[in-house]
Amino acid sequence: MDYSDPYPADAEQFMILEIISADVEHINEQMKEMMSNTVNIERLQKDVDKLQKDVEKLKDKQRTFANGNNQ
Repeated sequence: MDYSDPYPADAEQFMILEIISADVEHINEQMKEMMSNTVNIERLQKDVDKLQKDVEKLKDKQRTFANGNNQ
């Protein structure tokens, strides 16, 4: 028996390991992108909250200005 050639089962297992390894690398890349997206979404949410507060302040000032000029 020649031990330099892998057994068919060994070759199949090696091929399966290569496929699984590639899948794991792809999943890791996707997870990194998702983590980055989470950070960006949180930052954008804070920016939107600040913008909403600023808009409300401007609306209040506009109402005060409009009411002050009508009297």
